[in-house]
Amino acid sequence: MANRDLIRHILKEETEDSDINTKGIDIAIKLIKKSYSYIIGWQLNREDNFTIYIDIICDIEKLKEFYNSDLKFFYLKHKDELHKEKLSYAPSALKISETMVSDQKHGEYIEMKQELNEIYQMLPDYLVIKDKYMDPKELYPDKFMYR
Repeated sequence: MANRDLIRHILKEETEDSDINTKGIDIAIKLIKKSYSYIIGWQLNREDNFTIYIDIICDIEKLKEFYNSDLKFFYLKHKDELHKEKLSYAPSALKISETMVSDQKHGEYIEMKQELNEIYQMLPDYLVIKDKYMDPKELYPDKFMYR
């Protein structure tokens, strides 16, 4: 299904009896799961004049599968600690992050953020939160959380 058709389908399901203010972000998160299967949700971190800072909630098992990596030794021993963490990059809790250079982790983050914002800006205007100049506010994934 093409992105536009998928958006139309989700819009029909999601916009009945809902809080339109954040519904656009909910829809964008649902659509980005197509590329990043480990993303399962989001929560608002903070908002300013031009940006909405969100924390991305990741399914740890799907994240491990996506990166073909196990948890870092610390998190293997202290799994309950992982649910309290907020880390800068999605794979930060995985062993593979120890072999990734910072530029690689940041590059993957930038690609995900760009795709998320492209999806968000394709949504109908009534679902997108605007700044004072009536431009869509940027979605800024601030931290990654794990479930």
